[in-house]
Amino acid sequence: MKRLIPAAIILVFIITICFVANIYVNQNCDLTLENIKKYQNNEISSSKLESIWQEQKEKMALFVNHGFLDKITIYIGQLSAKENKAELDVVYQNIESVIKLIKAEQDFALHSFY
Repeated sequence: MKRLIPAAIILVFIITICFVANIYVNQNCDLTLENIKKYQNNEISSSKLESIWQEQKEKMALFVNHGFLDKITIYIGQLSAKENKAELDVVYQNIESVIKLIKAEQDFALHSFY
């Protein structure tokens, strides 16, 4: 019985961390999409967008597959090279699909805890 109480406390702690990490990653993903929309509407510059993304990338690196973060970094770099609306939309859709993959990976399942 002495071992069950610490094990239960650790289990509750791990589950809490998973919930908090899920909320944190989802908020940062939504914020990234909002910032890209602001860039498309010429509310922020490409350098500002890249600096905001670098900050978010560093924060999310603990919880998210680095390959996904690298893909988003490449796509954000491509945004400044694109000039017409159609090309911007294609890059935005690419970023959005990667963010959907990140969110799907963060969803709760039994294998998330083991």
